[in-house]
Amino acid sequence: MSELASAGVGAGGGDTALSAAYPYSKGDLLAVKPVADITIEELASGAGISRPTFYFYFDSRESVIRALSEQVADGLTEATTAMLDTREGSPESVIRTMPAAYMERWRREGPVLRAMVPLYESDPEHRAFWDTITGRIADALAASIESERAAGRALPAPPDARDLAGAMISLLWRSGYELSLSKPSKAADARMVDTLTIVLMRAMYGRGPST
Repeated sequence: MSELASAGVGAGGGDTALSAAYPYSKGDLLAVKPVADITIEELASGAGISRPTFYFYFDSRESVIRALSEQVADGLTEATTAMLDTREGSPESVIRTMPAAYMERWRREGPVLRAMVPLYESDPEHRAFWDTITGRIADALAASIESERAAGRALPAPPDARDLAGAMISLLWRSGYELSLSKPSKAADARMVDTLTIVLMRAMYGRGPST
């Protein structure tokens, strides 16, 4: 059973459960305090509920992160792979959608995504969950690489398409992490997307975007 389902989402208690997660999803607390320093009292107070009510839906701070991870992961996967599924447009426009969507999600969900890092390292269940999510994104990218190679547009192997996709996803993750820690700037975000597009294009096609 998913964390959201066990918390009552979709079964009559969803509004309260998500309300308890609200301080996390908004980033009010995570933007200024690491997970280990946030108390249950702060979470409950921020959601306008009592401590016992909080524990009715979540058994720990970490369980809130796991619940929110499901929401963030779905959006991240869909945003990142949408264009890869259709491959409508030029190679550059298709490739550009990946870092653009990925960085936008990191700007919006940065505190939650960063909070998932220590949980990934300490919680096997959460690690397996997130590996599945990143695996889906990497699989979609690998399929796109193989399709472009078969059409003679992308560089041939090596590396293996799945290995290349994994390296590209790791690059996006680290870049997104760093971006989320920086001061919001449309100009800086645009440069990051431009840079990542060039790197991904060169890795996949052996050339940068057309000028």
